[in-house]
Amino acid sequence: MSGLTRRRLLGLSALAVAGAATGCSSDSGAQPDAASGGATGTLDWWDHFSSFKRLNDDWAKKQSGPLKANVGHTYYDASKATQAFQLAHQANKMPDVYSNVIGLPLPALVSGKWVHEMAIPADIKAKLPKDAFTEGITQLDGKLYGFPMFSFRQSSTLVWANKDHWSKAGLDPDNLPTDYGAFKDALGKLKSAGVQPLTLAIGADGGRIRDQVDDMAQAAGFPGYQGLRFDTGEYAYHDDAYVGVIEFLKQLNDDKLIMPGSNNFGVVDARTRYASGAVATFIDGIWCGGGSKALAPQIVDKLASGRILTPTSDLKPWCYRGRPASTYFVSADSKNPELAAQLIASFMSDEYQTGMIEAMDQPPLNLDLVASSKAVDAYKKGVEYCKENVFLMPQAIVKNPAIARVDAFRKPVTPHVGNIVQGYLGGSIKDLKAELKKLSDATSADRAQALQKAKAAGAKVSEADYAFTDWKPGQDYGAAK
Repeated sequence: MSGLTRRRLLGLSALAVAGAATGCSSDSGAQPDAASGGATGTLDWWDHFSSFKRLNDDWAKKQSGPLKANVGHTYYDASKATQAFQLAHQANKMPDVYSNVIGLPLPALVSGKWVHEMAIPADIKAKLPKDAFTEGITQLDGKLYGFPMFSFRQSSTLVWANKDHWSKAGLDPDNLPTDYGAFKDALGKLKSAGVQPLTLAIGADGGRIRDQVDDMAQAAGFPGYQGLRFDTGEYAYHDDAYVGVIEFLKQLNDDKLIMPGSNNFGVVDARTRYASGAVATFIDGIWCGGGSKALAPQIVDKLASGRILTPTSDLKPWCYRGRPASTYFVSADSKNPELAAQLIASFMSDEYQTGMIEAMDQPPLNLDLVASSKAVDAYKKGVEYCKENVFLMPQAIVKNPAIARVDAFRKPVTPHVGNIVQGYLGGSIKDLKAELKKLSDATSADRAQALQKAKAAGAKVSEADYAFTDWKPGQDYGAAK
């Protein structure tokens, strides 16, 4: 997710926009149902999970009774949520509960008065694996600030196909290509059949294509995450794996296999084209099925999914993720933090968990619940791929929790990978490797300044905290739950 300073404000009044945002839309579930008589206040809940919109609208109404509050749910498009939340924060009008889309590390959220400590009942916490609560990620100084709900075994970069379009082109949608060459050939056949081959969410702030290039670089053999090598702790965005991924995307673009306009598409723009049937293929996350269904329910029977692409078919499609991140926070602006925590705790009920899975968004912490669910086969296939090929990565903050104090001084570095992809595909960037090397150097410099400031403030940290010489590819680092 993008950080606060990665988005330009549009010159709107923070107070006016925040005030409008806190007002409830007609389908937000803000009005209590008959069961919510005797409500003693209001509870506002914002998130960016398109697949969960209906579930969350209904859940807000359902919880209004037990919580004795008018619970209102408001959904924001992921590409607009960061700005809306920032404006609300500036105006001290944040909702009581909100989803983790800001992109700042937990120490910065705490020091910036974005979050309030939350009290979750012991029986609810017991339903989550021990690794779900990590110092510096979900808690700070032993205090819980973020509540995790999703498995780290997930991907933003699966291949999603429209069965009808692929069949029309003489292709098998149940066995999608896995390597660059075969995928490109398939797109060419789709084009010859008169079908728009592919769309990607390249536009907006470039955040989604950045995440996907990071994933594809891992699958291509990069031994790290977001440019950071696990073994040496050095930033290496200029590694051949990154260069190869972006060159591949440029080939697809130059051969006109990517839908015109994709360079300007945000996530919802691109997904809408796929869900409506305007394009045959879309590279998107495990949540694509649910997100597409929310946009165009008729797409459900046409969904097909495949794994992340690799340069050659014999390469293991391994990816790596950190421990479960915070999914929801209680806002520091909340007038009812205890009640807000109770709302978050209700998400761990069997009823809500079942609804999550059937909404086909990010998979829950317990992936074993998916196989027996009513989710479609394309979603189950994607979850199974992630279950087998996404591994727990080493993290400096787990090795040394004092790294949280370094993170508090980190700043967004731009242009990031997504911006570089935009520029390279658009022709404004000519020397790709040189631009990636600049990013490596700039990111290293930012970490160095953050380390220096953290040390000056008394933190016992060093660059050595980022190096894991005992890391091995294709397996979980440490104990994964």
